[in-house]
Amino acid sequence: MQTKLALFFPRFRYPSGDFPIGIGLLAAVVMRELGIEVVVCDTTFAPRMETVERFLDEHKPTLVGVGMSTLMLGEGLAVCRAAKRRGLPVFVGGPHPTTDPAGMMERPEIDAVVIGEGELPTVALVRMFMEGARRPIPGAWVRGEDGAPIPSHERLPVPDLDALPWPAWDLLEMEAYISAWGQLDSFKPGLRGVNVTASRGCPFTCTFCQPVLDAMFGRKLRQRTPDSVVAELVELKRRFQIEGFWFTDDTFTTNRKWVLRFCDAMEAANLGLFWGCTTRANLIAPDLMRRMHAVGLRKIGIGLESAVERIREGVYEKGVSADEVSETVRIADEIGVQTLLFLMLGAPGEGRGEMLQTIELATRLPASEASFSLFVPIPGTDVYTRMLEAGYALSEDYTDYDYYARQPFVGEISRAELRMIQRFAYLRFYSHPQRWRSLARVASTGSGLRSLGRKLLRIVPRGFGPGDEAAQADAPRVTPAAGSPGTSGASALA
Repeated sequence: MQTKLALFFPRFRYPSGDFPIGIGLLAAVVMRELGIEVVVCDTTFAPRMETVERFLDEHKPTLVGVGMSTLMLGEGLAVCRAAKRRGLPVFVGGPHPTTDPAGMMERPEIDAVVIGEGELPTVALVRMFMEGARRPIPGAWVRGEDGAPIPSHERLPVPDLDALPWPAWDLLEMEAYISAWGQLDSFKPGLRGVNVTASRGCPFTCTFCQPVLDAMFGRKLRQRTPDSVVAELVELKRRFQIEGFWFTDDTFTTNRKWVLRFCDAMEAANLGLFWGCTTRANLIAPDLMRRMHAVGLRKIGIGLESAVERIREGVYEKGVSADEVSETVRIADEIGVQTLLFLMLGAPGEGRGEMLQTIELATRLPASEASFSLFVPIPGTDVYTRMLEAGYALSEDYTDYDYYARQPFVGEISRAELRMIQRFAYLRFYSHPQRWRSLARVASTGSGLRSLGRKLLRIVPRGFGPGDEAAQADAPRVTPAAGSPGTSGASALA
């Protein structure tokens, strides 16, 4: 029988225009290296278990891979069980399984767990399944013939990111994603755009990400060459007529020399694309920002997290001052670059007054957008471990690990009140007169209104999908294990 691999991206909540780059890359690598058929089931635009069941029955794969973050864990395991009911071998990967492979292997519906970057171990794993064997695989835990897990403590990062193919765009609903993309809506609603990744790894030590990011990609920053990135943009513009893009890299401007070379390559290509990226306020000097603006930069994302130093440095260890963030936002506004601020509410021990300070500072700054997430200690991170040591009772239900809607613990402030503070933060920020013009511009188009609607769903979540009680029932409550991750990252199965 011919091998047919089905890859699943089980996004049931919080619709997004961000296509799953990792799944696309993994599909492309497996097809190139093994020459087998690969199909992709992405539930973003049909978030129901019946979508999964129908896909399995129609495509009849011989092998199933499922990617998941902590936010997707319940849905991901439901997909695994659906595949196992059909007698199919199942492997999982992504941020959550990476630092809790032993916990994943305790589940009978899972036959193997890919850890870290997925491309190289997945090729070896699929080859093993094709041969009908069970053996040790570097970068993956495998259930042996006797049912016991064969562990691996190796990581197999891709040494040369330029050697990766383009993602398998043909296997994804690219037109739907491009239509739903809204990263630059505040600048120009309705731009046809996509996300792009130029690097892997993060050298910084924020407690809400590390050491999970290191487990996924390592501490060392690895980057594609600027020419490789621009060549991908050329192809995306040719095939999909994109007008903009957003870099998913954790900190795009870590390597100043690389950024300048990228700007030169963009200028030479003369693509006329608008773009944005995430950075740190102390890593984007005014002259660098002006150079980036000259070749299309129109928005940056910056993490302030909290205006209060006791929280920002004492809990998060961000390593960036509120003054640095404020100055960078003001300079960006002068240059003509918009800012998206990332903030968190409800850190352990954080009081109402401290949260209000964060809300007020964000509101005063000339930023175009803000994301007020609820603080969620992702299992496996430093802050999660410290909270356990401090005696916090952290939830054993992974659906509580939802930074859009709820926290997995009860602190000094009730969940209901914290949710009200979050909604007040959005109201306070977006009702400020300096954002009226931008909001009016977004609301003036149908695509802008749809984008606003998708963002509102993050404040008023919808669960698995409209009226899908069966999916809710099939989603397990999973006990967190120390070391299980939750960042979304860019793993090949996430």
